[in-house]
Amino acid sequence: MQCLDKKPKKINVKEFRHRRADDADCSSIITEDTVVLKDGVPVIVYIKNAAGNTSAAFKALQSIKYQRDRRTSGLVTESRIFGYSPRNGPRNAPCRATVMNREYPEQYHLLENLAEGASEQYHKVNELLAKHHKSLTDERVLPNYKIGESMFTSGIINHNNPLNYHFDSGNYKGVWSAMFGFKRQVKGGHLACPEYDMKLEIADGSLTLFDGQSILHGVTPIRKMSKAAKRYTVVFYSLRQMWSCEEPYDELERMRKYRMEIEKKRRFKQ
Repeated sequence: MQCLDKKPKKINVKEFRHRRADDADCSSIITEDTVVLKDGVPVIVYIKNAAGNTSAAFKALQSIKYQRDRRTSGLVTESRIFGYSPRNGPRNAPCRATVMNREYPEQYHLLENLAEGASEQYHKVNELLAKHHKSLTDERVLPNYKIGESMFTSGIINHNNPLNYHFDSGNYKGVWSAMFGFKRQVKGGHLACPEYDMKLEIADGSLTLFDGQSILHGVTPIRKMSKAAKRYTVVFYSLRQMWSCEEPYDELERMRKYRMEIEKKRRFKQ
């Protein structure tokens, strides 16, 4: 595995943020196992063949129905969240397993295996940070809200999404997310990190570990070589809001009491 000690360059974040990533934004591309260091500390790790044989994973990802969404930038994306979600105040939703966990149990089991594999690699390449990440999850998140035996609480599958430049939000501060790539008959779709002047290839079966909250990143244009071309990324992360989640029964009881209070206020106004 090659090591690259990089000094981040100053960029005008406002010029990049929310615009589409372009291949010309970065001068180099990473196509082999690489650890990117900043002042001697790992900040990005790319492992090309981390998932092994990708046939079963690709087939499972193809079988999932994805949800279309139009972002504020106008970009239409297709994705599906999985794992666990925190409370949603406006909808009075409790902490819960996502719908995908229940609708696609076999596919979710495969995602659990991927999460555990990502955790193992995380420990190998940055043991100190991985231990810190896992201890936060073990101490602050109930077992009901973990993906398998990993330190991750949640995830998203992106389907053919050339995502605009952005920072992730809502994760534990200072820890890494893990992203597997799966693709067939596709060119492009690199992960661009302009601050480090590099793109990551995101090969089929690859794993990328990095802190998406502090590193600006986006996906370069995806070029389909056939009508059947597909590019998926499976991203695992840990949501800080899961720290406040209680046992499922207590979450439902909290929701029931909240609704009762709302009804009392309505009757009082009448």
